[in-house]
Amino acid sequence: MTNLNNMKRKFWMGILLVLVSWQIMAQGEYTLKNEFVETVDGMKLATDVYLPVETGRYPVILVRTPYFRGNFKKNAAAFAGQGYAVVVQDCRGKFDSDGEFYAFQNERTDGLKTVAWIREQPWCNDKIAGYGSSYNTCTQWAIADQLDVVLSEMGSASLYDLIYPQGLFSLATACNWGLIVDTKTVIPLPPETIAAKIQKSYRHLPLSVADDSTFKDNRFFNDWLRHEKDDRYWKAMNYRKTANATVLSIAGWYDIFLLAQLNDFIEIDRRTCNPGNRIIIGPWCHGPQAFKNEYGGGDKTGRRQALQERFLEKTMLGKDTEIPGAPFTDHKYNFFIMERNAYFGSDCWPPKEVSPQVFYLTDGGIKLEKPVEFAYRQYTYDPASPFPNIGGTFIGLDTGPGVQNKNSSRPDQWVFESDVLREPLVLLGAVNASLYVSSSAAHTDFMILVQDVSPNDTIINIQEGGKHVRLRPGKITRVDLESWPTGYQLNPGHRLRIVITSAWFPRYNRNMNTGEPISSARECRTATQTFYSGPAHPSKITLPVLTIP
Repeated sequence: MTNLNNMKRKFWMGILLVLVSWQIMAQGEYTLKNEFVETVDGMKLATDVYLPVETGRYPVILVRTPYFRGNFKKNAAAFAGQGYAVVVQDCRGKFDSDGEFYAFQNERTDGLKTVAWIREQPWCNDKIAGYGSSYNTCTQWAIADQLDVVLSEMGSASLYDLIYPQGLFSLATACNWGLIVDTKTVIPLPPETIAAKIQKSYRHLPLSVADDSTFKDNRFFNDWLRHEKDDRYWKAMNYRKTANATVLSIAGWYDIFLLAQLNDFIEIDRRTCNPGNRIIIGPWCHGPQAFKNEYGGGDKTGRRQALQERFLEKTMLGKDTEIPGAPFTDHKYNFFIMERNAYFGSDCWPPKEVSPQVFYLTDGGIKLEKPVEFAYRQYTYDPASPFPNIGGTFIGLDTGPGVQNKNSSRPDQWVFESDVLREPLVLLGAVNASLYVSSSAAHTDFMILVQDVSPNDTIINIQEGGKHVRLRPGKITRVDLESWPTGYQLNPGHRLRIVITSAWFPRYNRNMNTGEPISSARECRTATQTFYSGPAHPSKITLPVLTIP
């Protein structure tokens, strides 16, 4: 029982670390003012203003957060010492601000009112930059048409792509973050109790009452479940088409926002053609890593705080600061290649140095040659015992790279491995799969898991992806899957491993195989999944292979 309580306590502390993940800077001299900004409907938002000691007009850094404005004190003081006015505000319904918190919904109207208030102040020189990570990035995107600079660190302009990436419901994000953040301050329960409740909510059926059974009725959690498609509800919280600020986007290959963040940058950069825009994708995730790997340390991966400071110096203070600076390359796109432990720069996506290479999936192998004989393999997918994620694009504890060996003996998967590599294999982009399959279920899921097998047989996850599929039971159908993108080098002596399964839980909600809406589904049905290969069914994968001179 002691070990269980320690695990639960670690879980809760990991969530707190994610929610309050500020980089600490040295405290300098500043003046602090406590203000309230009134919204269009009369709510008063608690706002702290940090100013340099000398009276003047300064460029402004704006942080709007649901994680308590006081947590930003040391950062704000340091920025004030560098010549910025810093405005830190509790979002509506959080801590000392009036109103009811509803995730993402009020951030544009409240943010616009705050920007208008800032521009009226005698200490503002009319230049405003957004700042902050995760949700604090989302509050920036909501008003990005009114900002000069957006510092998008692990956050997105499109909330649908966070909650339903590739159409799959992000169960762990909705529960680990959504249920906890829906309080005025903090949940008045012991950490181990909260962790146990959250973990129980993953399996609660129907999901529409998982919030009630955990803490309380949560309006936005229920709405997320009801709106499975990218409909008007989500389009009202998509800010890709309105942003015109200069953007520094810092993403992580294992982060929950990766797919959304890359799509944000591609769309906004295409539309604005701003030569100052930059995106950095490093080996980062949304919480403590499951498998310890520093990828060469900060000198190799770069220090995100220092990068943002340099970007602000150039764009807001007008200094002749090198952007992005070592160890990054002087390109619009910077991709950290994990296990090579160096950045690769490009001015386009995908990079012109990436070429697709096709490999065929045979009876357990990954081969260049097309299969010449018919073969099939089967597994049973049981939603009551879903394939568990170990690490991955997960929020909480044990995120990112994780040792997958515990899952290697599960029967509910198809596994394919390459021969031992003689030369490095560098992947930069998404891994695609075209699979010939059939299922006993008309509605089910398929997942692709891309993994690295080391010479000592340790298996590390590289990336994953998946989709809902509708099939005619028993009919062989081609299903196309795509992983999220990655930047990863498989070294000589290693093997590429591809796993096809039907769940990655609780990262994603399990498919019940019934076709019912996820909010109301109660019944679990098993499904027999069959994979086919051969001349008439050339199941294959396409790898994004990067050639580095």
